[in-house]
Amino acid sequence: MKPATLIALRLAACAMRGRFVRSAREPATAQERVRRRILAAMARTAYGRACGMHARMSYRAFADRVPVVDYEDLEPWIARQVESREPILAPEPILVYEETSGSSGRRKRIPYTSRLLRSFNRAFVLWAADLVLDGPRFRTGRAFFSISPAFREAATTPSGVPIGLADDMQYLAPAVRRAVSGRLVVPPAQSLCLGMEEYRLVLACRLLAAADLEVVSVWSPTYLLALMNFVELHRDEVATAVAAGRISVSGFTFPMQRRPAVRALLRESLVDWTGVWPELRLLSCWTDGASGPFAARLATRFPGRMLQGKGLLATEAAITVPLVHAKAPVPLVGDVFLEFERVDGTIARLQDLELAEEASLVVSQCGGLVRYRMHDRVRVDGRYGATPCLRFLGRDGVVSDLVGEKLHEVFVHGAMRRALGDDAVAVLAPRKSRAGPGYACLVDRSRFEPEIDAARLERELSQGFQYHEARLHGQLCAVHIILVPDLLRRMERLWLARGLKWGDIKQTALLARVTAAEMVALTGDAADAGMQAAESW
Repeated sequence: MKPATLIALRLAACAMRGRFVRSAREPATAQERVRRRILAAMARTAYGRACGMHARMSYRAFADRVPVVDYEDLEPWIARQVESREPILAPEPILVYEETSGSSGRRKRIPYTSRLLRSFNRAFVLWAADLVLDGPRFRTGRAFFSISPAFREAATTPSGVPIGLADDMQYLAPAVRRAVSGRLVVPPAQSLCLGMEEYRLVLACRLLAAADLEVVSVWSPTYLLALMNFVELHRDEVATAVAAGRISVSGFTFPMQRRPAVRALLRESLVDWTGVWPELRLLSCWTDGASGPFAARLATRFPGRMLQGKGLLATEAAITVPLVHAKAPVPLVGDVFLEFERVDGTIARLQDLELAEEASLVVSQCGGLVRYRMHDRVRVDGRYGATPCLRFLGRDGVVSDLVGEKLHEVFVHGAMRRALGDDAVAVLAPRKSRAGPGYACLVDRSRFEPEIDAARLERELSQGFQYHEARLHGQLCAVHIILVPDLLRRMERLWLARGLKWGDIKQTALLARVTAAEMVALTGDAADAGMQAAESW
């Protein structure tokens, strides 16, 4: 890319940051502009007309007439949209349907318009501009962004719209892609021709060949931890390939920069990862909710490096962005209209939230989703200008209810953190034994005292009234703890088997639904798991 073009992009990014800072000082004004813009667009759609949406609709009328919805409520409208190119739900032509699936494995199709893609692009540019202006001093500009290959054949809807973006770089505008692509460590182009293990091998080799790597940006910290573990398990093969400057798999030869020094680095029993990437300045990944313990593990592997948490960037919308001088990620006040469901069922706007208040996100975006429940629970943690900063707590839609105990993921995560410590990698799953139903906590940590840990966790879970009542009346057995030293790897296999892309895996503190076969695969011991042959809970 020509220097003049790069300068123009940098100036545009700085201008965008300036506009965002000004909007953050007056979030109510910025949010009202977004709401009216969305309504003006939605008035052209069949769904918008059915709900009586129009540009001049007051917030009171908007809140009264437009329902707060889940994906299931919109599914009939999305089904009609998939069959047609008319504005049924989306106000603009649909460029692609992006698929998402959560812990249940159920697939959802989200329509993407050009305006929605531009909002994702703005979030990236704003993040990058903030880092350049206020972050660590970058020198080489070499970066790795976790680009999740789909490992699937191309597909289209009956109306001819593609299903699924080729990779995560497609969220960026062409000019931005061209600006960053020259300095990226890229995965193999022949991703569809490689199996998962072969793909990891090639990617690991290319990363270790990049001695000048400064930025690593992944979604889940488990992505990078799994890759580092893969390198440690395949030291000789990786070291040989990187020293030679090439590797051949499945009939393809992949070149890379020669780096013979990697042999010595991988020879140590404990790999010095700061030596592998001596220029590393920034690690960007999820750090909140159930990702916290994994992020802490990364921090110990890369002492002294900046570890920055991700904002809320869901398939449905770009919601918040992390900024260097903000205590928590800042809402994209000029791109999405945000509302919040409180515990008592009332709805609040962004500017109405108090410090330390917790609530569940309801999002309206420009691609057709209006008053859409994200089922993400957040807490107000500081302000940026006058805008409340939002810290992700967990998924409030993940609930396990065997006998009426109603365990929510956010509650379970807090209970396990207090009982087992911040560094414990753990997940709670329902189980059946001969004595009756209950829960197994799978734990991977060095300090393991099963009886003491189980007693602590039992006390914390019993802080939940319904769980306490179920235990009191003998409806649930006491929580059972199982040591699983390779829990991270086993959990990763579970998510991949459920259809998630590798880079999109987000760990959870609670497996609300798990089959007997999955439980055995997680524990490696059917007797320990204590599961009956029931297919699911």
